[in-house]
Amino acid sequence: METSKKLVLIDGSSYLYRAFYALPPLTSPKGFPTGAIYGFIRMLSKLMNELNPQYIAVAFDLPGKTFRHEEYKEYKATRKETPDDLKKQIPVLKEILKLWGIKIIEIPGYEADDIIATLAKKGKEKGFEVIVVTPDKDMMQLVEDGIYILNPVTEELFDREKVKKKYGVYPEQFVDYLAIIGDTVDNIIGVHGVGPKTAQKLLEEFGNIENILKNLDKLKPRIQEAFNEAKDRLEQNRFLVKLKSDINLEIDIEDLKKGKADLIALKNKFEELGFKSLLKEINRTKIVEKVGEQKSLF
Repeated sequence: METSKKLVLIDGSSYLYRAFYALPPLTSPKGFPTGAIYGFIRMLSKLMNELNPQYIAVAFDLPGKTFRHEEYKEYKATRKETPDDLKKQIPVLKEILKLWGIKIIEIPGYEADDIIATLAKKGKEKGFEVIVVTPDKDMMQLVEDGIYILNPVTEELFDREKVKKKYGVYPEQFVDYLAIIGDTVDNIIGVHGVGPKTAQKLLEEFGNIENILKNLDKLKPRIQEAFNEAKDRLEQNRFLVKLKSDINLEIDIEDLKKGKADLIALKNKFEELGFKSLLKEINRTKIVEKVGEQKSLF
């Protein structure tokens, strides 16, 4: 992936939750929780070192309801409340990202995934190679020529064929795949008794939900019954799982160009939080002023 026009889009909310639960509780010298911040920065530092992107943005979910709740009031109703120790860390993390010169994007009524989907399409149209960094499989629907998914946990990079190999369906089938299997985390009820393997086989044979419903007589009675029972909600499921890639964002891709890091402010913040190893990394780093040639993590 050697190109000067590389756009990296990070699913900040998924990244943050992963960091929070992956590490034991950490605190600053003053007792402030820091585990999620530290884990996030560690993952991001590794990413910056490996990809060295000129253009980068982090998208976050905002508290409150989205357009999906208007369609389905029970959307994400079973999700647990964000832990207080995690809530406290979010503003501090955002402050660090801004000091780092990284653009943060969050829009009321939309999820981070929708923001990323919109920016990915826009980036590709402008000739960028787009890398979406997320552990969320729902984002696989975005994969196409020029748009890739990088799972920061497994370090797997997904193109169209890799998605098919991993999940048994192509990216363009992923919305139907998710609609069929459902999502307990988001409280989306799929087709009862139809799991990933059966969904893969059906989509491989029939291509999409519409064709499955047209050919129910060819399926086992149990599967026929399950699809008949779910028929009325499958279109709603598709609406809920499909990422919105046409948000009216008043953002140009050039706005996502990485800015120069405020090293003094970052050092002060890391010292305040007790991040000794990160302080050492800043202190031994030689910064190249031109962003495109920047070898520093910061």
